[in-house]
Amino acid sequence: MSTKHIHTAADLVRFRASIRIECGDCGSARTMSGVELVGACGAGSLVAARARMKCGRCGGKAARLAVLPPV
Repeated sequence: MSTKHIHTAADLVRFRASIRIECGDCGSARTMSGVELVGACGAGSLVAARARMKCGRCGGKAARLAVLPPV
């Protein structure tokens, strides 16, 4: 199995992967598909998208991202 290099939201769409976003402050989590992430944050880098994320539960800005393989 090959290793995919996913650095942008567009890469998530191309490889049909998802992303798990977890709040570093309160621990709440959400899973988004690549298409959902592009709609919310654009097709740019995941680092830039992470900087824009804010927890809907506690308002924290300490998001942790994990790329999930395609289903």
